[in-house]
Amino acid sequence: MIAAKQLRQRRKVTAAISGLATIFAIVATCYVLGFPILALYQQDSTQDPTAVAAMPPQRTCQDSPRATASSMGNDFDMLQSKKGSIMPDFSRVVNVGFEDIATEDPGRISELAMRLDSVRATGVSLSIGRLDWVAFPWPAHPDVESSEVAQTGRDYVAEAISAFRCDALGRSRTIYLNIDTLLGRELERQPSLAGINTEGHSSENWASISAWKEGELEEKLVELVNEAVRRYEPDGINITELMFPNYTFGDDDLANFAKYSGLSDWPRSADGTIDSTSEQIYQWRSSTVTSIMRNVATSLGETGPMLTMDVRSPASEDPRGRPDSGQDYSQLLQVVDRLNIWNFRGIASSNRFSTSELVKRYIDQEPERYSLEIGLWGADGSLDSRTVSEELRNAEKHSLLHVSITPTSLMDDSIWAALSDAWDQVPVAQHDAS
Repeated sequence: MIAAKQLRQRRKVTAAISGLATIFAIVATCYVLGFPILALYQQDSTQDPTAVAAMPPQRTCQDSPRATASSMGNDFDMLQSKKGSIMPDFSRVVNVGFEDIATEDPGRISELAMRLDSVRATGVSLSIGRLDWVAFPWPAHPDVESSEVAQTGRDYVAEAISAFRCDALGRSRTIYLNIDTLLGRELERQPSLAGINTEGHSSENWASISAWKEGELEEKLVELVNEAVRRYEPDGINITELMFPNYTFGDDDLANFAKYSGLSDWPRSADGTIDSTSEQIYQWRSSTVTSIMRNVATSLGETGPMLTMDVRSPASEDPRGRPDSGQDYSQLLQVVDRLNIWNFRGIASSNRFSTSELVKRYIDQEPERYSLEIGLWGADGSLDSRTVSEELRNAEKHSLLHVSITPTSLMDDSIWAALSDAWDQVPVAQHDAS
């Protein structure tokens, strides 16, 4: 008991010293570069609103998470990814949503950089957009540039990477670029791409399986992934929202299902209605998602960045995860480096199993291949800090290798404090390794 108390006190002292060092480093950096702290990112009221903003001051890293494993020194401990690139074997990642990447607030990015320092995040995941809505200028596809980019010409992704790549002490962070596969604008332009449910209603966000496999969506995803890798050389690419939950019952999808299954019609219930819970439909959806991710992985080559993917938390006892949505964990782990299991306590479809149950059922089996992603969305907007603190501590209690929290736009002072407190309890040796 005394030893444990002394260890906690030592950690608090270490964290306090680290926090002071971080503050001094930020002040020193601003002083050397000639940036008055209070004036950082202030805009001239007379400035042309369409002018490209100056890049934020670039921090200098003393190390690089993309270095070879033999030269890592005090940088992240590394493992080899399925494609031969290297990836950290321990991570605490903060996910920054598109709303914070392409923000109009001139001080938001610098604020987040300091917040990341304060919680000792080893990595950051940046939401760079969707297939039809990206946060950087893309001359080859100007029609997919977000309205923010179209109005300003700014490369919001480059600005964020510049601010987040290194912490204030010069230690490298792992940079993940997150690509959302939901559609909005594109479905308005081409309604025929929308998935259709068993009642014949079209989705406002989900494209059909046929649009992915026989249309251009899969090709567009591969192109966007490789453009992001070419431009920014991230440490990892993460794909999110790639699933087929309900909207897979249009005529074009029936043709695709028939090609896959050899059947001429949908599986039917006794009353003649479509059996949307059919195992054949689950297998078809899972085969489709795995096929798309395999093609993404293949396009990255043997030395590309690590490839990760978000998956829904299980909604049943099925050990495969979420085959109803096309997310068969074991199949996906054959083609990606890591799966991020959504632990969204405020969303009914993603909160059936507790952290302890998820760890026992999946993460303990291959701890280096799974990450627990704690989501802040709640029925009334966002979870309270007490609930978030409990979830963070549950993750640390199980000594998980990989944990992330999302999104920064829902993190107020109390959430950041809970995060700092929880991640401060991570063994010092793990932080030192990063």
